[in-house]
Amino acid sequence: MTPYVFMIIVWLIAFYFLQYRTDHLSEKGKLLRRKAFIWICATALFVIMGFRHPEVGIDTPRYLMRYYSSAYYDWTAFLQWDIWLEKELGFTLVGKILYSLGIPGEIYLMLYGLFITICISRLINKWCKNPFWGFYLHTTIGLFTMSMSGIRQSIACCICWFATDYILKKKPIRFALLVLLAATFHQSAIFYLAFYFVRKIKITKSSGWIIWLICLSFVFLRPVFVVLLNHLMPQKYNIYGMISDKNPINPLLVVISLLIPMFCLFFWERKKIFTEEETEEYSLCFFGSFLYALITIMSLSSNMIGRMSQYFYIFNVALLGNIITDIKDYKTRYIAILFTILLPGYMFFKSQSLGISPYYFFWQIYGE
Repeated sequence: MTPYVFMIIVWLIAFYFLQYRTDHLSEKGKLLRRKAFIWICATALFVIMGFRHPEVGIDTPRYLMRYYSSAYYDWTAFLQWDIWLEKELGFTLVGKILYSLGIPGEIYLMLYGLFITICISRLINKWCKNPFWGFYLHTTIGLFTMSMSGIRQSIACCICWFATDYILKKKPIRFALLVLLAATFHQSAIFYLAFYFVRKIKITKSSGWIIWLICLSFVFLRPVFVVLLNHLMPQKYNIYGMISDKNPINPLLVVISLLIPMFCLFFWERKKIFTEEETEEYSLCFFGSFLYALITIMSLSSNMIGRMSQYFYIFNVALLGNIITDIKDYKTRYIAILFTILLPGYMFFKSQSLGISPYYFFWQIYGE
């Protein structure tokens, strides 16, 4: 885990010199330091993702084999529009193009790491008031672990998050087209289309607590919904174990998924004056966090359902960081910061899931 620790230390040092106590700077100076900080954090993240050994990440070797096998696809196969979603040809087409250009597997992983880094950095710059929280929470509670292993779904998630801009801009056609593009990398992205309709729901502190209690109730009502889904879901999905109590997720993840929106609601300072745009963004983030909790609860009945929660990680990242940044009382903010650093950090370094640890760079001999 040493490279991960080093990456976070780099972020902390950069934060101290570029973001800590910038009140004396002009707005232009603050903006320049913010950009410099994001560049440093993004560079460190790219090095970890792009320079890793091909064996880092449980699914990485499998995706590299799929990359090499994409060379055997005939170009005419990509003109069969009826199978784009079924065969997830978006991912295969990218592999075909890169392989045709003579890109080796190591460079392929670097390009993938660069894409994810650019997407995450853009989202953090756009959605996070304090970019340090964006990078830190992305690593400890966000998509980072999955992105080091599940390449296809990570790309699909990033495309869906780009599409989220069009929820706020009320442009459903562009939103739908981007989500459909994401589905050509991972079919599960289709699920994200429904997220467009939550834009009309405005979350207040009281309504937030009501929705949170509804999410909590699913811990007890889950068996009822499992029976209902078993009757409604097409048989072909049941064959793949969409509804199955085999290999359920760790119940601790359910606790954490409920703690995050609860923590944010408790520390949410609604006395602060929000613009209409900020209100919509906070509502969207809260609803995304609630959906993450709800899906995680349902994951107790199926690991496959749990994969849908990946699309809502980013809302927890933005929400937690922004709620903490908005806290005015120094002592309260100090407690919130300790909680947000220690618990996610402990969970990340305690867990070595998806084969991302031990970490080796591509020039090292794996296992030595």
